[in-house]
Amino acid sequence: MLANGDTGEVWQAVDVGTERAVAVKLLYPDLAADPRLVDRFLRARADLTALWHPCIARLLDVVADGEVLALVTDLVPGTDLGRQLTDSGPLPPALASSVGAAMAEALGTAHRMGVVHGDVKPSNVVIPPPGEGPARLTDFAVALLVRAGRRYPEPFERLRYRAPEVTDGAVPTPPSDVYALGVVLTEMLPDDPPHPLSLLADACLQDDPAARPSGAALRVGLGGLGAGLGGGRGRERPHPPPRSRPPRRRHPSGSRLAWLLGSPTRLVAIFAVAMVIVLGAFVVTRFLGSGQAETDQAGSPTTGAPGGAASVPGTAGPSLPTAAGEHSRDGGEAFIRYWFDLLTYAQRSGDTTDLDEATNDRCGDCGTALSTIRDVYAEGGSLRGGAYLVRRIATNSLFTLDRPIYEATVDRSPRATIDRSGVERGSLPGLTVANCILILEWAGDRWQVLDFTSRNCVA
Repeated sequence: MLANGDTGEVWQAVDVGTERAVAVKLLYPDLAADPRLVDRFLRARADLTALWHPCIARLLDVVADGEVLALVTDLVPGTDLGRQLTDSGPLPPALASSVGAAMAEALGTAHRMGVVHGDVKPSNVVIPPPGEGPARLTDFAVALLVRAGRRYPEPFERLRYRAPEVTDGAVPTPPSDVYALGVVLTEMLPDDPPHPLSLLADACLQDDPAARPSGAALRVGLGGLGAGLGGGRGRERPHPPPRSRPPRRRHPSGSRLAWLLGSPTRLVAIFAVAMVIVLGAFVVTRFLGSGQAETDQAGSPTTGAPGGAASVPGTAGPSLPTAAGEHSRDGGEAFIRYWFDLLTYAQRSGDTTDLDEATNDRCGDCGTALSTIRDVYAEGGSLRGGAYLVRRIATNSLFTLDRPIYEATVDRSPRATIDRSGVERGSLPGLTVANCILILEWAGDRWQVLDFTSRNCVA
């Protein structure tokens, strides 16, 4: 056995077909016995096995056989970052930059493919021996899939990696991963880190998810700093850190690091170059992302924008996109995204006006959800969480505009019912990669949700 954790035990094994060594994570029996959890892993298998990158410990297969649920992954030699920090303390700045750059590159790749990690922490980062490649991130989406639909206990020490919006009940999104990376980065750094590194970590820890840089922008900034601090390229692994903490005073030993950081002028120059790189990459990423968002709003065929965030409404509810008013296949898809945004808004605000208009009275599950929202807020309470994120929408070959049937794959964050005194009186578990089959109806000049044929999607 290599390790054990919150969800299972990790063993070294041999793939008899290829004779290569692999790592097998056996989920604990209580998890493997949950048919809904097994189904979630099997449906997510295609997306997760497609994550192929030098900075990612790749999932090779999901095995569900009787009472066994196992995840087969690359066997990555080395030490997990959590153990290294415990044994040796913070890392030298160059090494921290290199590890952070590898993590950022892994997250950026996953986010472009629409996959959120959801559990970024030091123990999910493996640092190989020198010459064995970059640090690698493990366990993509495993925690999200396990926690979906159940009140799964989360260790207290892990809460510090949770972004503020996730604590408030939002679905984990790419900016949530970036926040956790920022926490890990601060833990890797000594007490007196170079100013540019501190600023990058602070940028990741912004309360506003939209203000955080993307994984791609961080990769550029951290990789540049790692090279400038003597750590080589961000994708190369320097030698492991010494067992003792780096000294606070840097003596003029003639070393490259001392030369770079021994002068305020040089430090300011490093900082200026790094921030120009990060801000430039961030602006380009945001510009490209906004263009993709406009495309999706106009009616993207079957998938949401990778890395898209769940709607977080302000004082006004979501506006009906132009495409959602069209009597067409794409119009129905745009309307479904809009409808789930309305549901998220109604739960957080108590205002069900627009949701009522977008929902047919014959939709039983919808009526239950609407009644719950009205009753809670009428009694002076509120709902916290319950945010929906639509991952993709699909139709089949039998599609017709006469009461069309769509399959929406959604996530929902856990929801708590709070009474007027601020006490939690009830809860609704979250959903991850849940398939919701719903029927629409064209009501004269607009779409309405007629019914859900799959249960427990809305409540």
